[in-house]
Amino acid sequence: MKKLKDGEDYFCSPGFFTGGKPVKKLAFICAIGQETFIEPIAQEFDKSEDYQVHRYYTNQQADIIAGVKWADIVWLEWCNEISTYASQLYEIQKKGVILRLHSYEALSNLPTQVKWESIDYLVFVADHIKEIVKGKIHDIEERVCTKIIPNGLDIDQIEPNKELNPYDIAYVCNINHKKEPALALQIMAELVGKNPDYKLHVAGAWQDERYKIYMEHMAREMKINDNMIYYGFIHDMDTFWEGKGVILSTSIHEGHPYNIMEGTARGLRPVVHNFYGAKELYPASWLFNTVGEAVEEIEMPCTLICYPGHDGRQYVIDRGWTLENQISQFKELIDKSGV
Repeated sequence: MKKLKDGEDYFCSPGFFTGGKPVKKLAFICAIGQETFIEPIAQEFDKSEDYQVHRYYTNQQADIIAGVKWADIVWLEWCNEISTYASQLYEIQKKGVILRLHSYEALSNLPTQVKWESIDYLVFVADHIKEIVKGKIHDIEERVCTKIIPNGLDIDQIEPNKELNPYDIAYVCNINHKKEPALALQIMAELVGKNPDYKLHVAGAWQDERYKIYMEHMAREMKINDNMIYYGFIHDMDTFWEGKGVILSTSIHEGHPYNIMEGTARGLRPVVHNFYGAKELYPASWLFNTVGEAVEEIEMPCTLICYPGHDGRQYVIDRGWTLENQISQFKELIDKSGV
């Protein structure tokens, strides 16, 4: 069993020396196209003289093997097929290994396929995701050390909006079944029926053509098609956020979503569907169960919450949802990982 306990000392092979100082070789292994969340973390470790960082963003087994062989510390991003394969490799037994599980993986059987004896730390982004995994693997906490490390924003790079229009609602996500976009349509129909100034600004790609057909059709049927603005996938999100006053989330399942964090940090009013685990993440005043409750929250007078720099930004900071705090916790795990 490869289990670590807090407070103990660990040894990790130094890899090589720079000016007489041991440097740990850190390999980030992630499926190509899924590196969005890990790349900012890798960039932070790039800045440190204590680590030599290599990225293996790949779907090729040969690259995974090469990364494991090269590294002192292996970071497996997502509990997916790549991580299950890597955990079976003989060479990984000699390495320090961190595996980070986000959200969707908890709903699959992938965690049951990991050789947990090869993993030093299993990192969850939220406690409710760990509870879902425990429902499938009851002894997971006996088989591997688990940690909760929420996602983090580079808060210094996120400026509060100078203007917040409560009628301009941000909806930031790729459109798929998990995001429950039909609920957003129902909310918009109610809002537009009361005031035609409301608009839903959708930033994200269509991941299922059925939703594109459905949403465009229903918007016409509801006579709100002029109030639905689709941007597709956006690279320059700073520009997109400008002027928006509300961040709406209708997801039926989330781990620790960035869209709500970032919108709130910019000063937008968060209006969040009460998915499983949301109560542990957000104040009750941010959550809604019904269309009527969502409409009521969005219609709330602006003077009560919707102004630049409202305390939602401080809430993000107080909860430790910053990149600085996240990196600090990851460095602690990396320094403890090894054999």
